[in-house]
Amino acid sequence: MPEPCVPDEVREFIIRYIATVPQIEALLLIWSSPEKHWSLRQVATRIYTSEAEAARALEGLCTGGLLVHREGGFALDSSAGNVDMIRKLKEVYARHLIPVTDVIHGKSRGEPPAARFFQAAKCD
Repeated sequence: MPEPCVPDEVREFIIRYIATVPQIEALLLIWSSPEKHWSLRQVATRIYTSEAEAARALEGLCTGGLLVHREGGFALDSSAGNVDMIRKLKEVYARHLIPVTDVIHGKSRGEPPAARFFQAAKCD
C-alpha cells in the first residue's frame, strides 16, 4: 500500500488541534513569522476571511495551546513544543492541500478515523 499523503503524525495533529481551514491558514501564517505579533485584522486580511471567522480560528488555536494572545496580538506559543510538527504540517499542506483539507472536513463531518485515513491516502 502506498504511503499516505498525510503522514499519521500530521493527521493526528490535525485531528487534535485543527477544526477549520481558516485555523490551519492562520496557524501557518503566524508560524511563518514567529517573531511577529499579528493583529486580528492582519490575520483576516492575509488568510482572505472575515474578521469574525479569523477571530473564531484564532480563539480555537489559543484554546488548543498553539497560539498565545498578548497585548501586541497573536503569536506562536513556542513553549508548547509543537514547532517541529507545525513545520511538518506546513510541508504536507504545501504539497497535498486537498488531502489535508479532506482530513479537516472529515473531522467536522464526524467520519471515523479509518475513513479519514483512506481519504488522506488519495494523493493523485
